[in-house]
Amino acid sequence: MPVRRNATVFAAISVAALLLVACGSSEVHGTITEKEHKAARTTWSTEPVTKRQCTTTRKNGTSKKSCTTVKTGTKRVSHRKPECWQIELDDDRHELCIAKSRWDKVRVGDRW
Repeated sequence: MPVRRNATVFAAISVAALLLVACGSSEVHGTITEKEHKAARTTWSTEPVTKRQCTTTRKNGTSKKSCTTVKTGTKRVSHRKPECWQIELDDDRHELCIAKSRWDKVRVGDRW
């Protein structure tokens, strides 16, 4: 799957997850202790590129095929994190990304 297609699929899934959280479908409850905006960002990693290399040998009228994976190089892979309007709840285990319009309305100390 090409990198561009991966990024598109990831973005669509992220937007869907944000919409679900923003609609209040989350079962997480608590008091808001912190609000933070995190800008979208892209990080990069390097992954190996491999190919499968097979050979066939004949012995006594029979053939035997053996295959190995061979490293052919490396490629750079992008990892995109979407913008997040985050709230943290008092149990320190839950950080939620919510819609900016909702984030603007809530305050530290509000019940979630």
